[in-house]
Amino acid sequence: MEVRVLASTSGSHTRSLGLVGIGIVASGLLVNVYLAIVARNLPAAEYAYFGAFWSLAQVAGFGMFLSIEQETARMLQTPGRPLGVLKATLFTAATMAVGQLALVAMAWPLLQATFGGHAIVVVAFGVLCLVSAGQFVVRGALIGMDRMGRHAFIMFVDAVLRVGLATLVASLIADPGSSGFAWTLTAAIALSHAPQLVSLLRRRTRATTEPDPAAGWQTPRAVWSAVAPLLLGSVCAQLLLNGIPVIAPVLAETPAEATAAGQLLAAFTLSRIPLFLVVPLQSALLPMLTAALHGGDRAKLVRMMRLLALSLVVLGAAAVGVGWLAGPWLVGLIFGPEYVLGGMHVALLALGVAAYIVLVLVTQVLVASVRHRLVAWSWLSGLVVAAVVLAVVPDLLLRAELAFLLGSVTGWVVGTALVLSERRERVLQSVA
Repeated sequence: MEVRVLASTSGSHTRSLGLVGIGIVASGLLVNVYLAIVARNLPAAEYAYFGAFWSLAQVAGFGMFLSIEQETARMLQTPGRPLGVLKATLFTAATMAVGQLALVAMAWPLLQATFGGHAIVVVAFGVLCLVSAGQFVVRGALIGMDRMGRHAFIMFVDAVLRVGLATLVASLIADPGSSGFAWTLTAAIALSHAPQLVSLLRRRTRATTEPDPAAGWQTPRAVWSAVAPLLLGSVCAQLLLNGIPVIAPVLAETPAEATAAGQLLAAFTLSRIPLFLVVPLQSALLPMLTAALHGGDRAKLVRMMRLLALSLVVLGAAAVGVGWLAGPWLVGLIFGPEYVLGGMHVALLALGVAAYIVLVLVTQVLVASVRHRLVAWSWLSGLVVAAVVLAVVPDLLLRAELAFLLGSVTGWVVGTALVLSERRERVLQSVA
């Protein structure tokens, strides 16, 4: 499969990327306000259970449907595309969501234990799987239709709704528990994206280009064939990023460890703020990377990888310094004094985030060089190392922090080796 990167140097496209970047940064900051509201209204141990729900929601959403968003955007901008692209992608996403619901049903006892024994949170998670399918189809359609302003606005509305609903729950319910706040996430996604999905299906929002009737109708099978190669890498990426907050409460054996798991989530949430800048950065870098790599200049490729390695050193040093010196104070300021961890713990998490950022950029080099199947190997290698660290390190906090850090570093090393290898994908198919 060949995923053609849609690049443009025009001022309108630059403004579009800027709008998406502003939307992501603004919504990212609001999401952290949302998490802080939840943390300040829950005991640390109960917040750890909410954190498990939040992290699994990222896996079920971003991990499963990000490739749907990308493929929807690509197909809607393809000249002479078939008819029915939006309906085919929505059907594919809905089918994937039904598969997720089957897994939720089979894993119900495990999920209920992970969510602190709250069965209603498992229900909220199942509903979230369904609404996430529509969410990422909407996002991809708006990108493909070049409605970047509306895309950014919906992201902002989603974040505002999360903050507003969490504030209502905290104000109106004396003891909401993690279950009360779990539904705020599901409801915010549904309320912000459902009206736009209806508008798209009724063709009130239209693409800037028209399909070609001679090309026939797009089929869900064709959409799945395009999505499948990127799905494994996307899921592994989200598991590496969000698996630690899910597993930490499960591994906690005492009330003290359960509290530590909540503190870990608060520090991890704060450390991950720079990741909200990575998504627009990927969009901005892909056209440049594609132009550079398809020119066949290997020396330029080597220089690029050296620059990324240097970036990891610089980012890592800054992350350790800020995390160690200012991390505990910032965690206490935002989440409350009961969530404060020692500087070493925050520094390890921040260093892991720096490695994860560079790993994301390395995998974008693989995407730009049309080597999509190799992307999954980078993420999978990091995930395997993280699992091994979790199994062998005894201390709850250290095993979580080192698993994320060493997993991200391993993914970067493997990804860099794959980028510099001579191997190329032999069969590349264009999905019209």
